[in-house]
Amino acid sequence: MRRFSCLIFVAFFALCSCGTRDRSIYADLLSSLEENAYVGDDFLNEDIRTVVRDWSVVLDTSMTYRVHTTGLTDQMKSGRCWLFSTLNILRAEAIEREGLGEFYFSQTYGQFYDILEKSNRFLENVIDYSNHPLNSRANEWLFKKPIGDGGQFVNAAHLIDKYGVVPVEAMPERYSSTDNRRLMLTVCDLLRKYGLELRDAHESELQGVKLQALSDIYRLLSACLGNPPQAFEWEGETYTPQSFRDKFILHDMENDYAVFMNLPTRRFYRMYEVENNRNCYEYGNWTFQNVPISTISAIAVESLKNGRMFYVSADTEHDNLDAEGIYDIRSFAAIDSLLGIHTAMEKLEQIRSGESRSVHAIAVAGVRLDANGNPESWLVENSYGSARGADGYITFSNAWFEKYLYRAVFEKRFVPEDILSNFSKKPSSIPAWNYIF
Repeated sequence: MRRFSCLIFVAFFALCSCGTRDRSIYADLLSSLEENAYVGDDFLNEDIRTVVRDWSVVLDTSMTYRVHTTGLTDQMKSGRCWLFSTLNILRAEAIEREGLGEFYFSQTYGQFYDILEKSNRFLENVIDYSNHPLNSRANEWLFKKPIGDGGQFVNAAHLIDKYGVVPVEAMPERYSSTDNRRLMLTVCDLLRKYGLELRDAHESELQGVKLQALSDIYRLLSACLGNPPQAFEWEGETYTPQSFRDKFILHDMENDYAVFMNLPTRRFYRMYEVENNRNCYEYGNWTFQNVPISTISAIAVESLKNGRMFYVSADTEHDNLDAEGIYDIRSFAAIDSLLGIHTAMEKLEQIRSGESRSVHAIAVAGVRLDANGNPESWLVENSYGSARGADGYITFSNAWFEKYLYRAVFEKRFVPEDILSNFSKKPSSIPAWNYIF
């Protein structure tokens, strides 16, 4: 009887609460809101960020440890940052080791095979899920965006391991490599068309339909990007893409690197594998160890101290002065105090609400330490030419680094043994459409 009475009380309380809560904006509520209106014209004629900007935050590229290289790259209107940043790290090593001048690997070469491999993976996934309804979660994910030009470090590693590399002279940039929107839309058109054909095909017809799809896509890629060289002359020597890789990249791309994430939504020091997240079908999915940001920072300093740049991806759309190359959470923090509002969120809240996500991959080239040896600022080689920042280099304040950095990749030799040992553990599986939560 007491339990029944309690339930009646809870139901009554909930009903009363619902009755007293304003579900729409009526006159009384509007009046109370008007009492909180901002008085002044500070924001009426200028951009919000201009008004609240902290002008004492300036670009400072002085670093305690810095990896120097020659020249800069520009991905222009393409989403190839993951490929550029990976090759920029390897390029810096080759320049130092071989005594090269302004030397570049071809991003177009990797782009060609990345699109081809992603297309093959999509077609194979369509076959794998052909017994699921077209409106199932898996097929909705597949057909909504068959492939994209974005990627991860592991995508670049797979391509280098399988296809090698070539210098930019052997396969230069083309219109559709630097502005690839129309190319990618056309590839996706083809994949959706052939995807439906595969769903309707008999078992004996599957390989024929897939080969025709890949043939069409290869023809499109060769028309827009050029034909990948099988052999080429460079600096008076003849190379294949594989022999060029073996001379200028002294890494086992599949085994020399450790991939980390900082996701406070998941358990730390655990391994995770993202399903169907790879370009080359026969290679492994994107697998990472989730660690605190302090662990990433410590390994990062060790890498730079030993003269090695490293790959990161971050949310470069927040707290940034993009053209000036300044990424600092102090830049616009005054908006809350000046307006009397509450915009600030912790990293966990930003992820859970969808406010923040990783959008851009870059190569970190330096770090400035304070008197106690703690990071103050990070120097980053961007891939948007020399116009932004200091001749193409930008800086992350350490507070920005901790709040907006999500992914980092280091050579395993810089990773402490107790952390490195976790990579041998079986990873937990995560759906490709929801790896953050």
